[in-house]
Order: sequence, then C-alpha cells, then structure tokens
Amino acid sequence: MKYGVVPKAAMPETFQSNSTGQMSMILRWKLREFALELRGLKLAKSGERKVEMLTEIYRILVECLGVPPTEFEWTRYDKQGKAISTKKYTPKSFYEEYIGEDLENNYVMIMNDPTREYGKVYEIEYDRHVYDGENWLYINLPIERVKELAIASIKDNTAMYFSCDVGKFMDRNKGTLDVNNMDYESLFRTKFPMDKKQRIQTYSSGSSHAMTLIAVDLDEAGKPRKWMVENSWGSASGYKGNLIMTDKWFEEYMFRVVLEKKYVPADVLKMLEQKPIMLPAWDPMFAPEQ
Repeated sequence: MKYGVVPKAAMPETFQSNSTGQMSMILRWKLREFALELRGLKLAKSGERKVEMLTEIYRILVECLGVPPTEFEWTRYDKQGKAISTKKYTPKSFYEEYIGEDLENNYVMIMNDPTREYGKVYEIEYDRHVYDGENWLYINLPIERVKELAIASIKDNTAMYFSCDVGKFMDRNKGTLDVNNMDYESLFRTKFPMDKKQRIQTYSSGSSHAMTLIAVDLDEAGKPRKWMVENSWGSASGYKGNLIMTDKWFEEYMFRVVLEKKYVPADVLKMLEQKPIMLPAWDPMFAPEQ
C-alpha cells in the first residue's frame, strides 16, 4: 500500500518500495534543519517559531499518512467470533469505556542497570513520554527483584511493557532468545568476557526493542526458567508472533519493565520520594548501539 499524494509515475522507485522509510528520512532532514535554526534564535522568539515548525512537520505527516481520524467504528466480538456490538468512538471515548486507567499515576518504570547504584531513582533528560511530556523516570533494582515484580504481575494475569537487547543470541525462526543459541567462542577460538555492566559501558548492549511481557515458566521452587514476550513483527515471526527467552538470557539482556503500582512493594514505591538523579540524553543505556 502506498501513502502520499504524489502520483505513482512521479515517485522514485525507492519511495514506492519503502514509503515509511523515505518519510522518516524527509522528517529527519527537516527536524535537523529546524534544530540548527533554533540554535541561532533568541529564547523570546523561539516559541512562535517552534509552533510554525511543528505545523510543517504535521503537514508532511498528513500528506504521507492522511489526516488522523477524529472518530472510528469498532466491533466487539465474543470468543466464538460473534459480533456483540458495533459503535462509533472517538479515541477518548474508547479509552474511557475499555481502559479507564490512570496512565499518569498508576505505573512505575523499573530498570536493571548494573552501571548505576541500585535503590536509586534516575531521570533521563529530554527522553520524554508521549502521554504526559515528562522525562522518563525509573527505579534501578537488582535483577532478582525485577523478576519478583514481573512474576507478581503475570500471576495476576497482567501483561507489562518490557524492553531488552533483542538482537543478541536470537534464533528468529524458532523464536528463542538463549545465550547458548550461538557458540561464538568456539567458532572464533576466543573469549567474550564482558559482563552486563561492561557491555553497557562500552555501548555493546542496550535497550533496543520494546515488547509485551506475557508469561513465565516457573520450576517447583517458584524460580523462573523461561519467559515469553509478545512481539510486533507479525504472527509468522518467531513462535506464533512471540519470543521465548531463557532466564539466563533475561538476566543478561533484559533492561526495563513498566508495572502497575499494585505489584510494586511499599519499600520500592518509597524510593520514588527521592530526588531523581539526572542523566544526560546520551547516557549509554538510552543511546543507540554503536
């Protein structure tokens, strides 16, 4: 499916075959141009100019993707596939009827970052939420505590946001993430001794992909053996659209989860009373892998 208002015959072949990629390229050009301009403006004059810039970015998006709908029609089905109801919604009315959660105050981001002190709250400057426009704020915890919270959420049938370094030791066909999937040491007759902390410090590993954590396999003692995430690459990818990771892989390449507060113990929630430690936008944990 092609997007945009340019006639097909006038479009470059690369644009026709990769329209979203080309759109992203055009947007990057404009955003970098605007950033350069803003550096030379006085603060008093920058506000009005920012509105003009964002208006132009919005126009480009509309020409590529169309005008965002103000309402839509949605049909709800039962487990047998029978239609129950069909109604028209606005995004807000759909949210109020089917979600109704307090997205601003009901969730906590938990991180496992061994390069930073545990039990502290950190904030990433200029790395902001779409919903509320504030910087990302997270509590840094040891991996075992992260597991405890994630298991509590899953046991209550509540999935959660999850991010990791998805490209490491991944078997795309089987949909498995396992540190034993590839034996690079035997192949190249060398060692790869860096631990998780050192991989982050050297930009060798970082949070590269977000998915939905949906399941865990526990042993007789209640300890995790495997985890499952729902991915966004389609049902033909991985295991029926999911990825299954060993607990060892989880320890090495999992970075953050977002949980409802009811699954977070009081001692961890109390940490949010701390004054956050501000980290720069180019912090290794959040910067693109080099």
